[in-house]
Amino acid sequence: MIEIMSQLNGQEKLKLPKNIRQIGLPEEKRKIYVEDYVVTYMNQLASEYSNRQSAAILLGFHAKQEDMQLTFINGAVGIPAAEVEEDQISFRSDLWEDIYSTMRKYFSNSEIVGWFLTRPGKSLGINEKITKIHVDQFPGNNKTLFLMDPLDREEAFFIYENGKLTRQQGYYIYYERNEDMQNYMVENRKGRGSEEVFEAAALNKPVNAPNYTKRKEKPKKKHRGPVLAGTVAAAMALVVVGMALANRLYLPDRLKMVSGGAKEEPLTIEVVEGAIEANNPAEKPLETFEDKKSSEDVAEPAVNVTATKRYTVRKGDTLVNISLGLYDDRDYVDIICEMNGIEDPDVIYEGMVLELP
Repeated sequence: MIEIMSQLNGQEKLKLPKNIRQIGLPEEKRKIYVEDYVVTYMNQLASEYSNRQSAAILLGFHAKQEDMQLTFINGAVGIPAAEVEEDQISFRSDLWEDIYSTMRKYFSNSEIVGWFLTRPGKSLGINEKITKIHVDQFPGNNKTLFLMDPLDREEAFFIYENGKLTRQQGYYIYYERNEDMQNYMVENRKGRGSEEVFEAAALNKPVNAPNYTKRKEKPKKKHRGPVLAGTVAAAMALVVVGMALANRLYLPDRLKMVSGGAKEEPLTIEVVEGAIEANNPAEKPLETFEDKKSSEDVAEPAVNVTATKRYTVRKGDTLVNISLGLYDDRDYVDIICEMNGIEDPDVIYEGMVLELP
């Protein structure tokens, strides 16, 4: 959780989140932190409208620590699809009224820090239309723009400074208990059950993430639809504890902890069939082909199929980030080494296929 550590010379000092994932190569003097549920929500928008543009308002706050400019994004409010056209958004007064009403309801402690826009099948470059929207609707330095191409699976952050939108080389995803965003996602995802929303968000959580705490149920809020209360509670517990396999909707194929700034791709586990054993090996052996041919009905014995999990090493991988990405625990490095006969855990190569516990 982001919190105030102390007050020095009249300036508040932030305690930066520890449970983070680095995407690309963030700037040294300017860092952007995006909470995981916000990332999940943006990728849901991109997935639902993969053939047209979608947009959202980004919420959070700005801070400065020593010589670093920090931007924290902890919320997002979707803009209705009807208002989004070709690199244009109709920001009428009634749209802003709806946005501010939603902010008061769910994100009362946040301010507008920028906006999000998808450009399916297009470049992530800035054109005059996009620049005009940013300057007119999100004035001031440090306001962010997050562009995403859901087809080519590319994305980029931009920050407005010195009269232009400047592309950033990377950012951080951080994990914390974010009830405001959870509540907004559950109550505003039309056509999706709350279990689906939480499951999609949970897929991006590292297992046993230390910052998670079980959320308290608020009795005054009731879930709509035919979902049983027990099922909803179980789904919410699943999200808050965080069962992360490899990733999210659209991002399931992208995010991976890497070193060296390679493009983010997923930790993909391949499950393959293994040995086949008869349930009762001591029983009568199988009939020969001739015996089977002469019989009209031959009962085949039941079999057990074991499975093996495999992972193909990609550029920039290390055993440490593979272990952390899949199990949130570096102790699995020794187990993976033993299973694959690796003597030096620092020496693996691209294309190498690892068996996993």
